[in-house]
Amino acid sequence: MPGKKTEQAIYEVYEHQKLELLQYLITKDPQIESAMIYLCKTDDVHLLTTTLSHAGIHVDSIHGKKNPAGRITALAEHVAGRLPYLVVTEASARNLDIAGVKTIINVDFPELLSDYETQVLTASTEKVLSFANPKGTKQLKNLEELVEVSFPRAIAEGFSYDKHALKVSTRNKQRKSGPRSKPLQNKKSKLIKKKGR
Repeated sequence: MPGKKTEQAIYEVYEHQKLELLQYLITKDPQIESAMIYLCKTDDVHLLTTTLSHAGIHVDSIHGKKNPAGRITALAEHVAGRLPYLVVTEASARNLDIAGVKTIINVDFPELLSDYETQVLTASTEKVLSFANPKGTKQLKNLEELVEVSFPRAIAEGFSYDKHALKVSTRNKQRKSGPRSKPLQNKKSKLIKKKGR
C-alpha cells in the first residue's frame, strides 16, 4: 500500500508483569478495541486465553494443537470483528493469512525479525505494539540496528509498573546518529530467517 504507515511502539515491562499489562491495555485503552496477540509458547496461550475469558473478555486462540478448521474459523471471526481478541503462537501465525488484522500485540517479541516485518508490512495492519524487557532483548536490538532507528517507547498511563521497569521505560532512547533512516515499510528486506524451534 503506497504511503502506508503502521504505528509501532515498545512497552518496556518485566516478564512477571507482561500479562497484567496486556489485560490493563485491552480493558483501559479505548484505542485497543481488538487485537491479535502473539506469544511464543502454547502453554502461555492457554493461560492468557483462560485468564481473559474469566475476566469476561471475548477471546479465542490459535496454536499448534488446534485443528485447521478451528484456526480458519477463529481467524475469520476476528477479521470480521465478531471476535475482539485472538491469541496465537508465533509459530502458528506464520501459516496464517493475517490480511484484515488491524492491531497486533507482541507479548513475546518475535524471535524471527522476518515475522515482525510481515506484521508491519501487511496492508491492513494499523498498529504493532510489542513488549520488551527494559534491559533490552537481542531481537529488539537486532531490529533497531537493521532499520537504524530506535522505536518509540510507550507508557500505559495509570498502570502500576515495577519501579525498576518504570525508571527505564520513561527514558526514551535517542535515534542513532548518521544518515536519516527510512521507515521499516520502505526498507528492502534484509532479513534472513533463522531455523525455527
